[in-house]
Amino acid sequence: MKKRRKLAKLEPQAGPQALPAVEEELSLWCDPLVHILLVLALGFAVYSNIVAAPFVFDDLPCLVNNPAIKDFSFFADPQKVFALPVNPDLKNNFILRPVAYFTFALNHALHGLDVRGYHVVNLLLHMADALLVYLVLWLTLRTPALQPEHGEGAAPPAERYFYLPFLTSLLFVCHPLQTQAVTYVVQRFVPLVAFFFLGSLALYAAGRLAQTKGMRIACYLGSLFACVLAMKSKENAFTLPAVIALYEFVFFRGAVTAARLARLVPFLFTMAIIPLKLMSLSAMAATGGKVAGAVNLVNFNRTSPWEYLMTQFGVITTYLRLLILPVNQNFDYQYPLQKAFLVPAVVLPLLLLLALAAGGTYLLATSRRSDDRAGMRALAGFGIWWFFITLSVESSVVPIDDVIFEHRAYLPSVGFFIALLAAAFSLPPRFSGTPLCTSRPAVAAVAFLVLASSVACYLRNEVWTTPVALWRDTVQKSPGKGRAHFSLGFALACALPPWHTDDINVMLQPMDPAQNQVLDEAVRELRISTKLDPKSAPGYSFLGAALMVQKKFDEAAAALATAAALDPKDARTRAFIGQLSEARGDLAAARLQYQQAISLTPQEPFPHLFLALLSLREGRHAEALKEYQIANRLVPRPDLEPKIAQLRFMVEGR
Repeated sequence: MKKRRKLAKLEPQAGPQALPAVEEELSLWCDPLVHILLVLALGFAVYSNIVAAPFVFDDLPCLVNNPAIKDFSFFADPQKVFALPVNPDLKNNFILRPVAYFTFALNHALHGLDVRGYHVVNLLLHMADALLVYLVLWLTLRTPALQPEHGEGAAPPAERYFYLPFLTSLLFVCHPLQTQAVTYVVQRFVPLVAFFFLGSLALYAAGRLAQTKGMRIACYLGSLFACVLAMKSKENAFTLPAVIALYEFVFFRGAVTAARLARLVPFLFTMAIIPLKLMSLSAMAATGGKVAGAVNLVNFNRTSPWEYLMTQFGVITTYLRLLILPVNQNFDYQYPLQKAFLVPAVVLPLLLLLALAAGGTYLLATSRRSDDRAGMRALAGFGIWWFFITLSVESSVVPIDDVIFEHRAYLPSVGFFIALLAAAFSLPPRFSGTPLCTSRPAVAAVAFLVLASSVACYLRNEVWTTPVALWRDTVQKSPGKGRAHFSLGFALACALPPWHTDDINVMLQPMDPAQNQVLDEAVRELRISTKLDPKSAPGYSFLGAALMVQKKFDEAAAALATAAALDPKDARTRAFIGQLSEARGDLAAARLQYQQAISLTPQEPFPHLFLALLSLREGRHAEALKEYQIANRLVPRPDLEPKIAQLRFMVEGR
């Protein structure tokens, strides 16, 4: 009787207006349009503070100083990129990821290097990815694998689990682990490949569910086209055909027929795109190029595949920990390379991952049973294997110098959220078949989780608002990593007025006490970087430049000499040595160093600028005009136009 009275309290109150009000409220929360608007509103809110965040780290060589995104002719003839004076990794990535670089080129054509436009595109891609997550799950709830749950008198899965797509996309859009993929401009590769990856899967599912032949063919061809675009955006798209095949056999039941296999064959053929590109890169390298970069065919750290794989057990576990508890996020992790197998740091993560993979396999195997929660088991198992499959390119046996980066978990996180929410929805019903996770306490818990995640995401994005803030945070969390200290020192130096001029005389002008304090900190960080990484030529080079600004000419000369010995072909070091000679009054030596820097990399603008200024001081106006024109042609700068016009008038007036 007590139970009966308790259940009676749950019945709607009598009255002509009570029931319609409840139904109206329920229909509002079931409306996909409401879900979409809430996801978009939350996404734009948590990323509202990054629109003006500056270019940082790899943004500078890959975008700011990359001529390939400033001229569309490179897309018509990609081999032209090998003649550019840029890092070999950039050249190879340009060949491997033309779709992504084309979007950067469009950004540059529209608004130059105004960083806001680049951030807006990244954010729009992230929003689109969140909506595609919603669409994939919305379609999946209508697949045959979930229909056995539709028993007599029960609501169909699409109505019973209407919260599932909404909550999954909501957690995806506001989770702080996504910030590096979205806020770090050059990592547009990640949300872009996710866009085509998810779009291809959504079109495939829509085609399989379509009622008309024309719609099936259109969706199928669209899915295949999106798959090709994904392959040309980032290398982890190599896993897309495997995910589509898994989706086919998990959610569409029936015998394995020739027709079903034939439907998958074209997707499997697309897996040849990336290997063929790598083969073409190898052929280009034989004529003077150098293959490195995203797939890291040149292993600079000499890491063995076995060592890399052992390390990845812990790395993948770290990604899982960050997805569950996103604290102590780090832009540049100080992660140790594992060299022995029988140690806790390798064995314990491996056991956890094996248990998780076994759990995913068990869920998929038992999803064939016809019971109330078979569909959710299928979805949870699919999510677990999505996580492992999409990580397999970057977290397996192909050594990459940086063993861990947060943006690599962006696409795998979709599988994590699918598995997490499907597991929650598979819990036993609370009352009258209503899923426990849609009860009021559960909804309150999810709301708190979304709110906490959103706040954490917004605060994490605050770290990206200045390069100094980003690298201070990184140095605090990776104190033993030379690259972090170097980047902080460089960021501090670039925050000072002297580093925004080409004129050595202006660089040596006195600064106020606060600026001198910043310069002292920059020198300190650069010194630490050279101690942690004594083979880093850039570390010594920029240390020498900072010491030169401090007018410690002897120490600067020693640092620059070390940099030149470590990398004799570094034009920037030669240019700094030239500036040091000019600061000491030896103009002939300065001219020689500038000319050597130009001979090393004739398409770098700064040696031409330094030589133009020196020529101007010496009264060589024609030579100064020539060097200014070359520098401006290499990297156009509005501030050079008046100088060039004035010099042209002076030269032509003689």
